[in-house]
Amino acid sequence: MDEHKSIGIKICDRISKFSIFATIFLMPIFFLPWTADVLDFNKQTLLILLGFVALFAWMIKVLVLGKLELNFSKIHIVVGVLFLIYLLATIFSLNKYGSFWGWPQVTAESLLSLIGLVIFYFLVGNTFSKKNIFTSVTVLFVSALVAEIAGFFLNFNTIGSVGSLGFFVAILLPLAVIMLIVSKKWWKILFAFQILISALILFSMGYSIVWWVVLAGSAVVIIFGIMKRNLFDGRWMILPMFFLAVSIFFILLNPQIPWISKNANEIFLSQGASFNISLKAIKENPIFGSGPGTFSYDFLKFKDLSFSQSTLWSAVFNQAGSKFFNDLASVGVLGLVAFLAFMVFPIFCGVKFLAGTNEKTSGMLVLGILSALLVQAVMYFLYNSNLTLIFLNFFMLACIVEFVSQNKKEYELKPHSLLTIMVTIIFTLLFIFGFGVLILDGQRYAAEVAYASSLSAFQAKNITGGTKDLELAASLNSNSDLYFSQLSQVYLGTLQNELKNATSAPSADEKTKIQNLISNSVNAAKIATNLNPNSSSDWSNLGYVYQSLNGIIGDSSSWSLGAYDSALAFDPNNPYLLSQEGVVNFVSKNYATAQSKLEKTIGLNPNYSNALYYLGLVYNAQGQKDKAIQEFTKLQQLNPKDTTIPQILSNLNAGLPAMGATPAPEVTPTPTPASTPQKK
Repeated sequence: MDEHKSIGIKICDRISKFSIFATIFLMPIFFLPWTADVLDFNKQTLLILLGFVALFAWMIKVLVLGKLELNFSKIHIVVGVLFLIYLLATIFSLNKYGSFWGWPQVTAESLLSLIGLVIFYFLVGNTFSKKNIFTSVTVLFVSALVAEIAGFFLNFNTIGSVGSLGFFVAILLPLAVIMLIVSKKWWKILFAFQILISALILFSMGYSIVWWVVLAGSAVVIIFGIMKRNLFDGRWMILPMFFLAVSIFFILLNPQIPWISKNANEIFLSQGASFNISLKAIKENPIFGSGPGTFSYDFLKFKDLSFSQSTLWSAVFNQAGSKFFNDLASVGVLGLVAFLAFMVFPIFCGVKFLAGTNEKTSGMLVLGILSALLVQAVMYFLYNSNLTLIFLNFFMLACIVEFVSQNKKEYELKPHSLLTIMVTIIFTLLFIFGFGVLILDGQRYAAEVAYASSLSAFQAKNITGGTKDLELAASLNSNSDLYFSQLSQVYLGTLQNELKNATSAPSADEKTKIQNLISNSVNAAKIATNLNPNSSSDWSNLGYVYQSLNGIIGDSSSWSLGAYDSALAFDPNNPYLLSQEGVVNFVSKNYATAQSKLEKTIGLNPNYSNALYYLGLVYNAQGQKDKAIQEFTKLQQLNPKDTTIPQILSNLNAGLPAMGATPAPEVTPTPTPASTPQKK
């Protein structure tokens, strides 16, 4: 072989493998501070960038070498089917943009994240040897140790939520035990320290469901250790037995160790509520669900009436209580079946390999990986997931493939053969698609940096700078409804300030500026609804914009009510939306309709102060003084420090009008995705 060609092949091989090792090391610990989502959004970018770099290098190596080596495995089938179902679910999604890209929806559930994970899985399965697998597992544990030390001692969690860190530890724990047994010399110190830190984190969690997963992992190691006594040194059985006993102890008694225990406080959706919402959602979209990452749409549409009476009535949950219920709603029956096969079939292949092997080192590593996969499968029924946890799943899957697959084939790419032409065409399409995705993702990333900068500027009261950054974000990524929705609010706020400061005889420039702000606010809100017509929050925002322009532009009340009606179609039990419709009708003096809307609001949430206030005014306007006094009395009990309510009650009791003016309607409480409560 030509020397230059040989050097090129070695360089490509090293680039590909280095990118894979870098991905394994960085995924648990990677974050960047200059985006709104500092974790999963940046991890996705890293995964896509390194994944395509590794893939491009591998493809160049294949073409230069003239030889294609593929590792065929039945596990590839379940991975391929899962990808196909996600692709179709994205095509039919309620929000195609969010389902493909992720943020501001759930990044881990996006099709783009799955593309990166499948590329990573394919490359590990087709380029790594058994020796590389052992090395990569060690690299993973070095990274995991860094993440766990930061999470426990520094309270800086690079995995995700507190629960996610606990499950990350629980998944790796049985594999760490196996690696401690099979590793040599100084590497044993790494895995022993990993087990010690894992124990400290688990003891401090206060999450009983994490101990259930630890119990499952310990039981698997013990069972297979007994069955394969020729591989497992019985003296090491003390470790899984210890964690089995401790997990039972914590599950039954749930003790708190004063000097180490930390109660984790995370907002989460209960399994019962998740089941009810998913069941209703699957009836509406049974085949492909509402789309990857769109559980928040199902939550808003199908949440129980009782939720509107809770203190979290304005919260939006973007994930269910478990990945099982989450996938049932978002990717439908086919997606759930594909995911179950994705979990179960590799475990079956691993068990089959383990039962027939007598090779100690490989058998022990497969036992550890198999235990991790089983633990993760249990976790999916108890908890949700994020990109780091799903990455672990694909990594373990790729490792299993290397051991259980015995069907490796090599194809020679002759210059004029049909196979060479087909491979070249496929590689060319992959190059074009990959570069296209990298360019678009880079532009999207720049937009997100500008968006995060705008949030910082607004927080620092720098309205001008924040507006410019937000406009830059919208220009860089014109497909994100979030940017336009928030731009409309910024323009509206600036307009209101201009109107307050306007003179009785504004100049031509002032009039032009006011007209531009009105136009920009409405247009930005409309663009958001056009980009994401199934978003309740975007329609609610448009309704609020029109409502705020009442008296400035004609027919604003009817347009506002139309937008609120559209929002209610996707969030029918939202007290805020009903209340705002009541307010709009009250201002328009449609008292009967206003009364109906506001009474329905109080039926949903009896302690909603804004609705009580306007309902009292509606009763007063209709001459129903006793009912008005009743509403304001209740309002005073809920807001004892409000000094205006006693004056209103005094006026009503004296037979006078409640008050001369009414306050401006409240700003929508619908949170942006950056502040949406996270599961557990």
